[in-house]
Amino acid sequence: MVYHAAGGSGSGVFEAAKAAKGLAIGVDSDQAKTAAAELQGVIMTSMIKKVDVAVFDFLKSFSGGTVKSGTTIYDLKAGGVDYSTTGGQVDDIKTKLDEYKQKIISGEITVPEKTS
Repeated sequence: MVYHAAGGSGSGVFEAAKAAKGLAIGVDSDQAKTAAAELQGVIMTSMIKKVDVAVFDFLKSFSGGTVKSGTTIYDLKAGGVDYSTTGGQVDDIKTKLDEYKQKIISGEITVPEKTS
């Protein structure tokens, strides 16, 4: 299993996963929808950056005259990231994944902000 962080330029990871008869995880968008047809089957899931949520929030605050400067974090709790289920590769564990997702959102599980 390989998780790449190269966005659309990471197709080489999917090619390597196919050659190794393995799986890979996409990043930024649901890459199982945009990868070459012969590579879609090796994409287990993708980490999705939900930029639409940030854009909507900004436009809403702009139109309401409430734009604030500084950093805004779009994590699971804010709806800024998610995972894809295209291709059915995680269907059998989706319930468990969603349980973990809720535990992260509630603070029961703390995700480290940086590695040591």
